[in-house]
Amino acid sequence: MEGVRTEHHFIHHPYLDSLNLAVNAEFHFLVCQLCEEGIAATSGRAHLVNKHPELLSMFNQEHFSTIMSQLQVATTLPTITGPRTKVHGLQVFDAMACKFCPAVFTKEKKLREHHGLQHHDIPVPQHWQSCQAQRMKAEGAGSVRKLWQVTGDTRVGGDSREKVLVDNLLKELDQQLKTVQVPTDHRLVSPWLLTTHWHEWARWFRKPTEELRALVSPPCLSVPDEEQYKTLAKSIQLYFEEAVSLIETTDELVLQRLNSPYPNKDGISNTPFHKHMHGSTLKQYIHPIICFITMLLRDLWMIPDANMVISKLDDMLQEGSTDESHIVHQIHLTLLAVWTTPWSKDKRYIVPDPTESCLALLTLNQDGSFKHPKEVTKLIAKFEYCMRLTFLKEIRARASADTNVDEAAACDDLQPWFNEKNYSTFARLRSLQHRASAIAFSTMALPSVWWTDTEAWSSLSFKGNHIAFSDVCKIFQDVEEDLVSTWENKVLKGLKLRVDYEHIVDDPSNRNVGYAFLFDSRNACFQDRACLVRSVVEGHGPFAGFLLHRDDKLIWNKAALRAWLQDYADLQKLLLMRAEMLSGAPSRGTELTAMLYRNTQARDTRNLMVFGKHVTLLGQYSKMSALTGQDKLIPHALDALTSDILIQDLALARPFAEIAAKICFADEEVSQLYHDHLFVNFDRLFTSNDLSTVMAKYSLPRVKFALTINPWRHIQTAWKRKFKCAMDDIVEMDMEDDVDALQAGHSRATENRVYGLSTHSLAGAAEDILPLFLQASMGWQEHCQVMPSGSGLPYQQARSYLFKPKASTRPPKEPTATMHNSSMSCATDDAMVDKIATRVVEHLAPMLTDLIHHLSKADSRSGGHPSHPDAAHEAPPAGGKGKGKQKATPGAVPLSGKHSDKPSSHLHHSSSDPKHQKVAQLIDELCQMNQGAKKYSTTHRRVMLSAPPPPPSPSALALQKMQTLLQKENVSWLSSQQRDAMTEILAQESDMVVILPTGGGKSMLAIVPSLLEVNMVTIRILPLNSLIMDYQRRLTKMGVPYQVYAPNNLTSAPEPLGPAMSRRPSPGYQCPATSLRRLSVTSLCAVRQQIVPPSVVTSLRRLSVTSLCAVRRRIVPPLTVMSLWRVPMSGDVSAMSFGDVPVWRRLCDIFW
Repeated sequence: MEGVRTEHHFIHHPYLDSLNLAVNAEFHFLVCQLCEEGIAATSGRAHLVNKHPELLSMFNQEHFSTIMSQLQVATTLPTITGPRTKVHGLQVFDAMACKFCPAVFTKEKKLREHHGLQHHDIPVPQHWQSCQAQRMKAEGAGSVRKLWQVTGDTRVGGDSREKVLVDNLLKELDQQLKTVQVPTDHRLVSPWLLTTHWHEWARWFRKPTEELRALVSPPCLSVPDEEQYKTLAKSIQLYFEEAVSLIETTDELVLQRLNSPYPNKDGISNTPFHKHMHGSTLKQYIHPIICFITMLLRDLWMIPDANMVISKLDDMLQEGSTDESHIVHQIHLTLLAVWTTPWSKDKRYIVPDPTESCLALLTLNQDGSFKHPKEVTKLIAKFEYCMRLTFLKEIRARASADTNVDEAAACDDLQPWFNEKNYSTFARLRSLQHRASAIAFSTMALPSVWWTDTEAWSSLSFKGNHIAFSDVCKIFQDVEEDLVSTWENKVLKGLKLRVDYEHIVDDPSNRNVGYAFLFDSRNACFQDRACLVRSVVEGHGPFAGFLLHRDDKLIWNKAALRAWLQDYADLQKLLLMRAEMLSGAPSRGTELTAMLYRNTQARDTRNLMVFGKHVTLLGQYSKMSALTGQDKLIPHALDALTSDILIQDLALARPFAEIAAKICFADEEVSQLYHDHLFVNFDRLFTSNDLSTVMAKYSLPRVKFALTINPWRHIQTAWKRKFKCAMDDIVEMDMEDDVDALQAGHSRATENRVYGLSTHSLAGAAEDILPLFLQASMGWQEHCQVMPSGSGLPYQQARSYLFKPKASTRPPKEPTATMHNSSMSCATDDAMVDKIATRVVEHLAPMLTDLIHHLSKADSRSGGHPSHPDAAHEAPPAGGKGKGKQKATPGAVPLSGKHSDKPSSHLHHSSSDPKHQKVAQLIDELCQMNQGAKKYSTTHRRVMLSAPPPPPSPSALALQKMQTLLQKENVSWLSSQQRDAMTEILAQESDMVVILPTGGGKSMLAIVPSLLEVNMVTIRILPLNSLIMDYQRRLTKMGVPYQVYAPNNLTSAPEPLGPAMSRRPSPGYQCPATSLRRLSVTSLCAVRQQIVPPSVVTSLRRLSVTSLCAVRRRIVPPLTVMSLWRVPMSGDVSAMSFGDVPVWRRLCDIFW
């Protein structure tokens, strides 16, 4: 036969070789050389379909059948028994043989089961005989999967006995090094492992780490014994999908009880057990369960009642059962048997619960270490959720099986198994969850950011990758170029279409279905949104081929429409990226990609709103919404270019995109995406991976590092904090949340712990808080050198190369006695000084001459009598004769050189100030330089000078002191309220309660007066040690003397503590209670807890309230708080009243 050859125990044919097939020469069955398994002559095509579909294009059934007939290939696979020599073409396995019969197995578990069934009267051997085995194929019914023992040397070639011995020794050593190590010194073990003992349990197995990790890996289809598990994951997913579908029809109280892990302590939760917001989340949650059930099938566990249930599930999978419902039911029985079994430790089993064992192995790293507790909490949460689904399924099954048992009764029976503080798997997992959470929240993460520029903060190192801020700005420029090009050339295809607008009307409170600013009748500019649609229908420019005329019919060119939708998706992708990176603190990808631009029936709060000229994305933290049932608003203002292109997109391109989607996609859900959602990726929504991909695409060329969502969140947070601190004029580190942290959707404490930076989240944005979010976005955009939000410019005028940093908009500083023009303080050369001095003398001498003439005439008219009762200066008679004394009249003489008979009020007697006397002497010398003044003797007359300028105002002195403390010349008042409060405090005329927002400069109201006032003590009460340490650091940096007082040390002292002291008080100094005049309280609960004795509180003269967090929570009406702005306090504070309620009690109520 042409082309047929026999070599190496095989019969080869050219056509079979092209399909990687050959014929075993001994038994004449077909062999797949890739899979190393036997194939019947009638099953060739089926094998290719299942295992090698890429070879189907070369398969010809008629030609194949002819060759099978010519080579006399067996139509059925032969039955082979052992022990025997190797059958060529079949895979050889490491196996274990029964000592009492020819049975061979690859798993010890199967061999134990065989021994218990076939040789139950014989003791179980301590060791099993290892051997080599083969079988016809890995899957199928009958004897084709049966193993037989292979004798003889099955290796290719032969190694010497010495080499084999050396290899075995090295292998044993390598395995020993790869096992989990347990230090004997507990100081070398983490607190998490000390409480779980997982490292000791892993060590007890005495197996390499890779083998332990393989126990909980998903089914591996390449392993012969696990090919039958290929449908397991699908069956488990189907099982939990059925359980989730039961939630909607289950009694709400039962769901609430399912969601109450510790009802004896916390009561029954008002939040019922519910399904996830995203359908894809369930796939992530069931992954540990797939690993868990696979682990149970791979090995025997000490589960007397569950072993038979697990074995039955294994048998069903091995037999390839096609009844999906039976497999799903058996999965339920398996999980229920394991999770309703009480577990107790003993000397042999440190971790007896198989669920905890699976959890421990899932957290085992490849290097033998275990994951951080923070990562463990995620796995535990997935186990808990799936356990609740299993118990829900059992509750419903019992209620439907017995008419006498309702859901509540079934829940009563199963409740001990899904509550804490019981001997159950669920209780054990909850205990581990509490410990892991405590460790995670108390552990400060090491910083992933290291600043390489600590002056301008222009560069940093993120996990060893150097990143310059200038390169980050270039990323935005690249995206801008592509965004404009995509919009003009791909979406509009060169058409000059635009919607002009000046002021956009938007009603944030409108919750009508379908409402958006685009559909507000007051916005006339958006009434015609069909401009692009008409251009397409009329075939303008490149759109000529979109609508075709065929036989008096209009036919849409679907290929052109789909290509345009792809270009439109590219535009959406770039808009999405700029919204993530340029709108302030980065949003979470899952929320950003699912935003709505109009109200819908399911959600009446859209995510796109316009506040003034700010186009704002109003993020709703879905994770918080799922936990609390309330929306958490996170506003982000878009930059000017993104804002305008987004508006143009929704007004011009989106209507045509909806039409194109409806034509191209039969699925109505795709059309609905274009109808409601802000960002659409062709036929689906964007995902976080899509966003990370486009971010990596543009960041890699610039920073040589992929700035995906997570790295960008770390890096942007670091720069955001530094830029913010650089712009602060007042060191006002209030311990409340700042806007930047809230805009990122988390607390400042979370930033400190996770991102290595320094306190609670925002549940709703009030009208006075919302602008702060927009300002935070604008500040970040200005630093990124893009046109900030609120400019209202067309995108052509909002390009980054047109951006110019704004000049400082702070109000001018009030003049003070010590303020000077910095331009006048520069050094000047001696020639310039001499020239200025000469010109001053030339102009001043004649003026002084006129002044002396005027004074002389005034003396003559007064007859020697003083015109002012306080005048005490003597003047000699004319010509220097006589001894009579007369007092000079302190009349005001204008310095214009003209005589005036009218006295002026701005010239008074010279004081005894040496500086003024020196000025008078200098003027006398200048007068002598003028010849016209020689006849007057200046040695017997004192010139009356004007008094020094009036002292600066208290507010000016306070501002000067703030400049000194902060070492900044451009410090000004943050608000008129701060300035007025400082003035009132320094005046000491009335008692006050000062309420200012976060960052309003409250700290300076306590610090500055203590430095300006003499012999007064300012007490600041801080309820937390962390706040005390923070203020110590700040006061030390500013050079402000202070003393830290213990709760019971406010007693008399030998000397008072002066707030304006130039030295620090001695460590042992104690402040007398009677000297208190001001109390600056951060939290009034500190007073109620008697950190300050009541006797001291009643003697207070002024109260400065720093925190009014309860006002935000509406514990008291705002009008009540506003009326407490200035409360008269005379004597006993507790005796004050406001209406019918004492003021002191009302103040305390504010804080509780």
